Amino acid sequence: MTAAAITPLPRPTPRATRRRLGTVAAEIGVAVGICLVGYYYAADWFRTQEAALAVRVLRWLGFDDVSAVIPQSILIYRGPDDVLQGIVTTSCSSILTVVGLTALTAVVLRSRGLHAVGGLLVALVAVVAANCVRLVLSTLAGYAWGGPAMTLFHDWVGTIWALASTLAGFLLMVCLTLPAAERAEQDVAGRHTARRPDAWARPGLGYRVAEVEQRAAERRRHRFSPTAFFYRRVLPRRVAARLAARREAGRIDYRIGHLTSAQRVATVQRLAGEGLGVHTASLLAVATYDTDIDVLDALADAVAARQWEPVVSHRVASLRLWARGWLLARRQFSAGNSSTTLIEAPRPAPPAPGRLPGRGDRATPRSFARAVPSVPAVPTRADLVRPHRQDPR
Repeated sequence: MTAAAITPLPRPTPRATRRRLGTVAAEIGVAVGICLVGYYYAADWFRTQEAALAVRVLRWLGFDDVSAVIPQSILIYRGPDDVLQGIVTTSCSSILTVVGLTALTAVVLRSRGLHAVGGLLVALVAVVAANCVRLVLSTLAGYAWGGPAMTLFHDWVGTIWALASTLAGFLLMVCLTLPAAERAEQDVAGRHTARRPDAWARPGLGYRVAEVEQRAAERRRHRFSPTAFFYRRVLPRRVAARLAARREAGRIDYRIGHLTSAQRVATVQRLAGEGLGVHTASLLAVATYDTDIDVLDALADAVAARQWEPVVSHRVASLRLWARGWLLARRQFSAGNSSTTLIEAPRPAPPAPGRLPGRGDRATPRSFARAVPSVPAVPTRADLVRPHRQDPR
């Protein structure tokens, strides 16, 4: 009879999960704070300026029977005894869209830096201009057909107009903030699309899909790029080369392989924190080709901390399965190196699998489950470090 003193394996502390939850809570707090502060301090100013801007546009169009003498209102003189007052309320103003897009940029798109600021500014100008057109059309409806027509236009056409302008402003901001398709590190299928040397043609480490390269070349020939013109025609050659080298040094393929172990750990955590479906190819490349234990531990912990993220592709599922296997193996290794004392017992050989009729001499497995030994065995230290592999047949 054998006896063994086996210490139960400690459950890992979800520190990364708590940190991520804290980060998400902080980001939500920042977004809510931006919306509240912006609405409290800028709502009245926006209403006043948008009413004045609508009156100015109407006068440019030749309609002089309007006035913005009353703040946050548009006066419409239809006759000696017929004066309409269109009040620009908060729902008529673009302040809600402005603070919403600002909060979204500050929380979600802040990593894009100046690109995010430029996209936000263009989107805000477009939203304010669209809302000004809405106020002008509402005023013209009241000027032509009276108060009921202006109310009807505001309640129906104006509401749909506001929703459409908000969506258009958001899409415009995202389009200007995110990089172009030919400059993206990977496509929607998880394949790398970065322009890298052909000697790097290993899956996940910088190869470029041929059809993507061809489409990018055609787009570059038929499209004018202000950034390319500024780099090639305005900046000195040395300055442009230095800026290009600095930009390329920050791309995914260049900032993993050549870094030190600690730097690779930080980079992997940051890439995984942006989403497993965003940098899937690079994370799979780290899991496949990196041999540093600390880096692989950091990747497994980062993947395990994002259990809430949906599985959008088989590559994300592969990352999840790899991280689970790695963490289980590491826990078994830690248990094998502990001070637990085990009384080893001989492990009996698994029973020989039977043969199915009608298949000749070839043994066909009934399932892929591991064969259960006839006598329970006590795991040894070697089994904890490196699990015993049995024939699935």
